[in-house]
Order: sequence, then structure tokens, then C-alpha cells
Amino acid sequence: MPPNIVGLAFFNVVTWSGLALGLVILMLFAKSQRYKELGKIAIVPAFFGITEPVIFGTPLVLNFALAIPFIFNNTIALVIAYLLTKIGLVARFVGAQTVFGLPLGFFATVGGHVSIIILQLVIQLILSPILWYPWFKHLDNTAYKEEKRGTATVGK
Repeated sequence: MPPNIVGLAFFNVVTWSGLALGLVILMLFAKSQRYKELGKIAIVPAFFGITEPVIFGTPLVLNFALAIPFIFNNTIALVIAYLLTKIGLVARFVGAQTVFGLPLGFFATVGGHVSIIILQLVIQLILSPILWYPWFKHLDNTAYKEEKRGTATVGK
């Protein structure tokens, strides 16, 4: 068994793609056309760990409405993963790394145990959307109101 819990493999698997996949999933169900279209464009690349379309398309960089989740979601995921590993529910990572991006779940297979794959799937598909939801909901509602106002103005 590897002696340390935290290492580069741990960080890379747990914070894979910056937890932006959850945001992309939420965008697929957005009310605003802007974010719904961005979600459709970004979903396939996001499953391969390529999250630049959503990071720069939203944009997440210098977006104060999404600054808190963008900064703290990875930390929350790391703490949860650390505690689950510490109590033995998740195996320790062997430290192997991939040289290229693999799809969700496959990237975690190099960790050496099925519990690591399950951890990555739960973090990316369940925890990440939950962490993004309150902030994205506010952003989506604002964009939806802007779109409605713009449509009403154009129609007059």
C-alpha cells in the first residue's frame, strides 16, 4: 500500500478538469438559451477532461458571480476524497499518471483500484453539479431575464 494519501495522482484524479463537468451538466438544463447552447457545445469535450469551452465560454475567469465555486469546489472535493481515503472507503492512489487526457472514469483507472474510479464518478457527476448549482442558478436566471427583455425589445 502506498504510504501517502496525497500526491500528484490524488490531485489529478479528484480535481479532474477543475470540476467543470458539473457546470456543463447544469448548462444542459439551463433556462437561458446562452447557457443551454454552451452546454451542448461543451459536454463532449468535458467528458474527456477538456473544459476550456466552458471556462472561456462562460467565462469563468474573472467572473465574480462564479468566483466562489470556481475557487472552492476543488478544495471541497479534495477534503472529501482525503477523508474517504483516510477512513479506508477509497483505496490509496498508486501514483501512476497518464500522459494524455482520458475520458471520465478511465483517467482514474490508473489509480489502481475500482474505488478510485467510483470516487471520480461520484465527485464529477454528483458532487460537482451540487456544488455549482446555487451559483449557476442565479447566473442562469439573470441571463434568462436579459434574453426575455432583449426579445421583448426586438419585438416592439
